[in-house]
Amino acid sequence: MRSRTTRSVATGAAALLIASGMTVGTGAAIAGAAPAACATTQTVTFNDINTAWTNYTLHKEVVGDGTAAPGGTVTFRTTVSGAGALIDRIEDYHPEGFELVQARESVWKLIGGQEWSTVTDDVRSDSATNSVYKESAGWTTAGNAHITLETTYRVPADATPGEELNTGAGMSILGFINGDRVANPIGTCVTIREPNPVESVTGSLDGLGLGSLTTGSTALGDIGANPATFSADLINGLDLGQLIGGLAGS
Repeated sequence: MRSRTTRSVATGAAALLIASGMTVGTGAAIAGAAPAACATTQTVTFNDINTAWTNYTLHKEVVGDGTAAPGGTVTFRTTVSGAGALIDRIEDYHPEGFELVQARESVWKLIGGQEWSTVTDDVRSDSATNSVYKESAGWTTAGNAHITLETTYRVPADATPGEELNTGAGMSILGFINGDRVANPIGTCVTIREPNPVESVTGSLDGLGLGSLTTGSTALGDIGANPATFSADLINGLDLGQLIGGLAGS
């Protein structure tokens, strides 16, 4: 868990609590009660003395059917909403061994409103907590604005089919002494499944230098989009040396 050397002075109702002599802890993240059972979507709401009895919510979901194959990818969306304060950090806690492939964020902007942008190069990783996070000077939660961090990961090739892997989420709320809120685990789980036939073939071709059939220049989607050029692209994508050697050794 990270520590902060500075924290803005509480405002509004929180400041009144301090003035009245009521004390609260400082510098520690507050963990929410996470649902016990695994699901593909979960929500945890924080409402306590440190949020001036207003709601701040962490919502996390698995995009798709909630499953992923070893060596495949899985996408999560972590969303923060609240009663109007600024959020300066959003965190996604992932299963051990998962590697970030891409990250996007959806935040409210003065020009354009709520919109998505790619932030893969702007997120940071914390290997000690198996998390990635994005920071800001302050995203607003006023007027139903929300902050969403979408993270896509590569699943380890040695992941065991049948496993349910739990995840977590976190945020930091400006304007409160104890603004860090973490639900880890949160109960949003991805289930590892056996690769389907296409994924099994893809994995074999990866070893021959073809590359993924679901990502990159030889995507399956290219067949329908550019049928005239797909065959040429497919051939150009092959590493013929590895292909001949692989076939000879089989």
